[in-house]
Amino acid sequence: MKRLISMAMFTGCLLPIPAHIRAQDCSNLTNYDLRGTYTMSGSGYADLSKMLQGVPGVPAGLVPISWVGAHTYDGVGSGTGWVTLVAGGTQMTAKLTDMKYSINPDCSLLASFSLQVNELQGIKIGPFSRVQVVVQKASGMWWMPLGLEIHMIFAGTAPGTPAGAGVDSGIAYRISMQH
Repeated sequence: MKRLISMAMFTGCLLPIPAHIRAQDCSNLTNYDLRGTYTMSGSGYADLSKMLQGVPGVPAGLVPISWVGAHTYDGVGSGTGWVTLVAGGTQMTAKLTDMKYSINPDCSLLASFSLQVNELQGIKIGPFSRVQVVVQKASGMWWMPLGLEIHMIFAGTAPGTPAGAGVDSGIAYRISMQH
């Protein structure tokens, strides 16, 4: 009986692994393949006094943040978008500006952007950088393009951002390939 179980397990290890279980390969993806509009949301903590240097009355220390928004990648490495965030109980809206992105063969995506905050008379802060990972999802039909998710983290050490300015994570889902 042990021999039979051992042979069955060995044989099972030799079977081909289905494509949806294998590690994904992004070596064939380009910035053009990421084009489209994505909805996004996330949460974390931020020290607004470090992010909004020069704005009077902003208390120091980490406060909880949550955000929701949308952005559009144009297929050539740039984009636009908006975000609404609640930081320490205060709601703000901002336009994403100066957006740049670039996909790597290992599925990592480097993105940077600045925020033009409406409630602060359009003050522009940033640039901020995010490390992101592209996740390809089967669409169900062979003729449909892959669905994409982008998982992201911000660690507050981007160029122009003081160390310890915050940390958050989020996810974006492509909802349209229009750009």
